[in-house]
Amino acid sequence: MTFIIAVMSFANFVFYPLVIGTIIAVIIEQIFRATGNEDDPNAVRNVILSMGIRKYLYRQAWLFNIIWFVGYAILLFVVRPGQGMPDMIWQG
Repeated sequence: MTFIIAVMSFANFVFYPLVIGTIIAVIIEQIFRATGNEDDPNAVRNVILSMGIRKYLYRQAWLFNIIWFVGYAILLFVVRPGQGMPDMIWQG
């Protein structure tokens, strides 16, 4: 159970920088598309490179998100609540 919590913590830690990186990569890709000329090989290479980085970051963000949800589902089944706690406050 400790291992699953550690994996979930790491996935949670990595997810937000990947999302921020994806947003920055989308912005950079759009800048390259707007300023580049499709006849210039360097501009085409920049767009392809930025598109590859955006796709990579997007896939990694999804992967870590899925890992977190799988870990959460496993913890739901492992740590099932048993009987409810007795209500000792109102027993007079």
